[in-house]
Amino acid sequence: MARNTLSRGLSAALLFTATLASAAEPHWVRLKSDNFEMYSSAGTRGTLDTIREFEQVRGFFLQALSGEPAKPLPVRLVAFGSAKEYEQYRINEFAIAYYQSTPDRDYIVMSHAGADTFPVAVHEYVHLLVRHSGLKLPPWLNEGIAELYSTLKPYSGKILVGDLIPGRYQALLTDKWVPLAAILEADRDSPYYNEKSKAGSLYNEGWALTHMLMFRDEYRARFGQLMHAISGGEASAAALTEVYGKTVPQIEKDLQGYLRGTTFRGALVQARIEKISGDIPAEPLGEFDTDLMLSDLSYRRGKEADHKAALERLAALDPKRPEPYRGLAYLAWSSGQADAAREQFAKAFTCGDRDPKLLWDYGRLILQSGKSEEAIPVLSALVTQQPERLDVRLEIADAQLRAGKAADALTTIAAVHKVTAEESAHYFRTAVYAHLMNGDRANAQATARHFMDVAKTDADRAAAQRLLNAVAARDPVTSAKTATSNAVPPADTDTRPILQRTVLPPAAPPAAPRPQQLSLTGLFVELQCRGNQARMILENAAGRKTFVIDDPGNVKITGKGDWHVDMTCGPQKARARVEVGYDPPGAQPGVDGVVRSIDYK
Repeated sequence: MARNTLSRGLSAALLFTATLASAAEPHWVRLKSDNFEMYSSAGTRGTLDTIREFEQVRGFFLQALSGEPAKPLPVRLVAFGSAKEYEQYRINEFAIAYYQSTPDRDYIVMSHAGADTFPVAVHEYVHLLVRHSGLKLPPWLNEGIAELYSTLKPYSGKILVGDLIPGRYQALLTDKWVPLAAILEADRDSPYYNEKSKAGSLYNEGWALTHMLMFRDEYRARFGQLMHAISGGEASAAALTEVYGKTVPQIEKDLQGYLRGTTFRGALVQARIEKISGDIPAEPLGEFDTDLMLSDLSYRRGKEADHKAALERLAALDPKRPEPYRGLAYLAWSSGQADAAREQFAKAFTCGDRDPKLLWDYGRLILQSGKSEEAIPVLSALVTQQPERLDVRLEIADAQLRAGKAADALTTIAAVHKVTAEESAHYFRTAVYAHLMNGDRANAQATARHFMDVAKTDADRAAAQRLLNAVAARDPVTSAKTATSNAVPPADTDTRPILQRTVLPPAAPPAAPRPQQLSLTGLFVELQCRGNQARMILENAAGRKTFVIDDPGNVKITGKGDWHVDMTCGPQKARARVEVGYDPPGAQPGVDGVVRSIDYK
């Protein structure tokens, strides 16, 4: 009897303990507005206030900037209900919010929610706009601009930008001044960006310097020029000196005088912060979706193995959900494992994932493998969602040409009503080849002549002439599309330029390539991108050799990945073995030759 009583008491105690543990677990909800999805454990009311504030911020920038960046990623907002919850996901020891980009979406993560998050919303949304505008800014300027805009407020029917931030202004007058040169040199790994005891100086001085450069008479007219120079890769100190004709110490003296002054200017923007009303219903967030979101937030560079293990656990937990496979695909792609990435993308696609970015990336990865017909349904699913995407239609048409379906290629591009200058060469080349492969030499010639008539640049006129020559010879010679890619890079969030080359197959046996007088075989270790010119670095037993690519459109690529090769600027992870055919360097100093062909071994 005593034993049964003890057993019942122990069971009750265990049940009570389990109930307490369950009650302590964060309760996550999901809200969806017109432009944002928000996950929150901070309570429904505060979450609703925050998502409305983000809609207001977005509306302001749409008015102020006359639109938003093209092809933006979906934006997910995350708010934690307590400092303890937020602690393990914060990016450093002092940030109360941060912006994080993943391959398939943007995150803005906050330590709390509520009506007081408006400055945080503006600050982080500015980071998002900077990223998707293609600007590459150092921490002082990136944070300086975000802080400057965080003070947005209505004023006389307009929006005032650039109000003083009392806490930062006071700290600049009372705290120890850090030399401006140190602030300008700080990168994302610097203590001035990551350590609580030092980061305040970067944020304070970065905000103050940005404020002066944007609003003080002698600086503001050339602020755009400065932004262009710095985003183009020029060091901050050199750019400031070049643009303003002053040394850093001289600018620093001006800044200290600016802070001691009595007059501070802002800007009035012709826009409004619209009040967002209406109900946005909240729904409970399931355990799977919560774990998936938290796995994204916990991922950091160097933690790839942990992130992969978390995604694999989720895939095993629910094999029908596509999101873990998509995450695994981008993780594999970031480490150079193209085959593994294609396999995981295929699983996500089979599970019903029709996210536009996934379709675009997966389709081009299939093309890279040479399996053109397999790419057609994937890219066709994308063009069904976004019929205005000329780049997608051209990729589909190229794939159809490689598969010998010239009539289908003509149908694909028949819906094109407007061609941009950047895509005109690719469009007309595809159209000419399609007509030739379809046996219609008259339309091929007419299309090539039209290209010549509308060509605006010497490069386009030369391309049109090559097409006319090919039509005249009835020999659609293999040609190439080369462009700086706008594609989102693999999961590595450092957006690096990609030199992308897609080679169309010939409609008839191509003419034999001209003999190469010189060639060299070695490992392709680096691609240096300098302005409009690229340099290949090869390494073999004789050391390193440098070859310039003066005209990518005239470089013949054969061998492995014959139809599609992506060459990422910077050190090459794959270090492929290639044979480079080249001409002598002529008058070009510092190079060993000019690339005319690349054969992947």
